[in-house]
Order: sequence, then C-alpha cells, then structure tokens
Amino acid sequence: MGNEICKDHSATLGNGEIAALKANTKLTEKEIRDMYNDFQKGGGAGDGKITKDEFRRYYTKSIGSDDEDGILAGNTFAAFDTNHDGSISFTEFVFAILAHNKTDLDSILDFSFEVMDISGDGQISFDELKSYLQKATILAVGYGKADEDDMNQTVENIFREFRLNKTQKLNKQQFIQGCKKNKTLANIFTGSK
Repeated sequence: MGNEICKDHSATLGNGEIAALKANTKLTEKEIRDMYNDFQKGGGAGDGKITKDEFRRYYTKSIGSDDEDGILAGNTFAAFDTNHDGSISFTEFVFAILAHNKTDLDSILDFSFEVMDISGDGQISFDELKSYLQKATILAVGYGKADEDDMNQTVENIFREFRLNKTQKLNKQQFIQGCKKNKTLANIFTGSK
C-alpha cells in the first residue's frame, strides 16, 4: 500500500476500477468516467496525472468529506504519491479512495501509517506523528483549540507507549502491533471510540 502500491499506470479505465469506485464512493459512472478523462488530460499537463490541488477537489467530491482546509486530502495525497513527484495517476487515486473505505483494523492502521509517513522512508518520526495529530486535532476541534504544548506531551506519551524516545522512529510493524495491543492507541489512529 501507500509508497509500495501500483507502479503500473494503465492507459484505459477498467470495469473493475469503475465498479470499485461506484461501490465505495458517492460517484456515478458518468462522474467516474469524466474524472478519468480529466486524469488522462493531466489537468492540463497532458501526462495522465493530477496535482495535489486537483486531487483535493476530486477527493472531497468522491468522499463527500468536510475537509475545508484540505488537510486530510493533503495527507492522503502524500501517502499515495508513490514517487513523491507531486502528482498521482488515476490508479493511485483509486487506491486512495479504496483505502479510505477500509474497515478491518490492520488495513485502517496500515493506511494511517502511510498517511503519517510523509517522508516515505517506511518510518514515522516524532515530528511526522506530531504533524499528523495536529492536523487531525484541527479537523476535529478547529484551529483555536489545537494546543502546541499539549500536542508535544501527547506525542511524547505515544512514543513512550512504543518504548521510543523523540529521536527514534517507529516502523510499520511496531505501529500496527502496538496499536493492536493498546485499544487507546488503536482508537486514536482509527477514529474509533
């Protein structure tokens, strides 16, 4: 998933992609085909890819998300921009939408990890986790209530749960296993209650 997914960018829209998007989004087949055609035009660049800003527009429309500031879409884009070139293909977009709709714990935690791993190095640093939690807090309660000092303490506590200090990094296996063992951690990263 994420930085390891689909390096093959097909030139045709398959029935499987249409079916998957129809089943997992609020889009009609016509909207999917129109979106695909936009991808093939490259949003004007002609390379079959879209930029981060274009992704935000499509993502919000597809998910029906209340992501006014584009924070969630921006983090999701970063997870699926597999080569970090600032653009994604339609196939990568399909994976992003499908990943958003995962329901099993491992898949949700895997997706959360990919979204947090902005550097794409397969590990989450203290700063990456802090950035993710700050953005999630802003989405949940607004800008005015996201306290920097509280966030530092929260991230320090989470790292301590994983037996790490601020200079160490958390790999995907540690993250998933740690969250599965600690319901509070799992709830933080899956949005469960």
